[in-house]
Amino acid sequence: MNWLVVLGTLGAGLGLSGSAAFNLRLLQAVRVPLAASLVNFSGGAALLLLLWACGIDGHRPDHWPAAWMFIGGPLGAIYVTVNIIGAARFGIGVSTVAVTLGQVLGALLISSLGWFGQHAQRPSWQAWLSALLLLGAVGLLAQDRQNSLRRSVDK
Repeated sequence: MNWLVVLGTLGAGLGLSGSAAFNLRLLQAVRVPLAASLVNFSGGAALLLLLWACGIDGHRPDHWPAAWMFIGGPLGAIYVTVNIIGAARFGIGVSTVAVTLGQVLGALLISSLGWFGQHAQRPSWQAWLSALLLLGAVGLLAQDRQNSLRRSVDK
């Protein structure tokens, strides 16, 4: 059962890479990163509203969450916009691995400080090593992107 969750999470990560490619095409069509994000979030909001209205998950909220919990929406819009700009400038590979590095560093910070109700725990050397390896991957992919762009200009 745990492996199914891991595979599902891996699938979500693959979906993020695919969404970066889709968002780049969307950016080419609308030419403005904020407009591309707006189209993205409008479509997502419409789908979620439809699924909620149809009772797809079998639940209806019985109360509103605390106001601070709504910050995820604006943070998501910022993430998508910055990701569109980053993917357009640096490529999907660099953008995707940089996002993953940011997630690992954020998780280390959140868990080490016990934020958002998490049990505070000191990160292991393996956790820091994983972040360092991802940092190396970002650097290597960025260098590869620069070399590729230079080769295409030289042709």
